[in-house]
Amino acid sequence: MARGSSDTARNGEGALLVSAVPPDLCLGYVNTLSWRGRRAPAETLQTISDVLGWIERAAVFSPGSVDHAAAWAQDHEAQAARTFAEAIELREALFGIFSAIGAAEACDRRDFLIFSAALARAPQRCHLVPMRRRFAWSIARTRNPVRDAMTPVLWSAADLMLGAASHRIRRCANEECLWLFLDQSKTNTRRWCDMGSCGNRAKSRRHYARAAASRRSTGNPG
Repeated sequence: MARGSSDTARNGEGALLVSAVPPDLCLGYVNTLSWRGRRAPAETLQTISDVLGWIERAAVFSPGSVDHAAAWAQDHEAQAARTFAEAIELREALFGIFSAIGAAEACDRRDFLIFSAALARAPQRCHLVPMRRRFAWSIARTRNPVRDAMTPVLWSAADLMLGAASHRIRRCANEECLWLFLDQSKTNTRRWCDMGSCGNRAKSRRHYARAAASRRSTGNPG
């Protein structure tokens, strides 16, 4: 889902520059687990390398910016494994939080504490730096580069929570899918993550149900 056009680059070895984080980046991260309503959801994040690969493909950092984190993960396997567990725990907490927001319900306290702890560990937005045609946040690296790489996801989530009243956060009406998305339709009535997939499935099911009901009413079995 979230595919940003943010332009993020390194600022030497001690800092990273982050700009223009997409508001729904965090929802894209949540949706790395697909078909949540099924007995066997489709997991796309099996290892820390998958997490870093997703971050790189999401275009929140310039090409090569996650290489340092990948190298660190190889050299610190035990710590990287714990960080991977944190990343998955964070993803599930965000799913709970934004599902609750979309349903106009209070979020689970444990989910919020998981997110708050992760946000507290992340580098802070303290310093703006000018670039050619834009500005960017300069964030200091920490001793855990993988956590640093997750920072834009955390910022996106915090900003979306703060601006939840001005965004229409939805969960796909397909009970097998449950992807999260921002409803930007003019009518404010979007129900499906994608009309070409879940929307068409729903239309097909309705058509089949109507046809079956019609056959029963006319006594025609097929």
